[in-house]
Amino acid sequence: MPFKDPDPTDPNMLVGVMLAADAEATRDMAYVFAEEFARLGYTREQLLWLFKNPFYGGAHGAYRSLGEKETLSIIDECLNVWGTTRITVQDVQAVQNDQPPPLSSPASRGRIKEEA
Repeated sequence: MPFKDPDPTDPNMLVGVMLAADAEATRDMAYVFAEEFARLGYTREQLLWLFKNPFYGGAHGAYRSLGEKETLSIIDECLNVWGTTRITVQDVQAVQNDQPPPLSSPASRGRIKEEA
């Protein structure tokens, strides 16, 4: 079989199907997209652009079904919940001389201190 031609007997071949969905499912899908990208730090303008961009098929389909007013309402609600959350990753200094890290460091969380 030639390279890159699909094999109809291949059990690992990606197959997409269309599922019937009502307006409530479309609204839920829009919430999922808005929440996910709001958690990543997208602004209101970036989120609206994402919904308007046909490249993002699911989000764009929800935008076309719901309209701009409903989509902006969903975006604003998600930004009110997740738009102010910022995640910061901090490195902890390496432990030297087999001494445990200070109790205030993130590396010490969940560690049980044994006393003799």
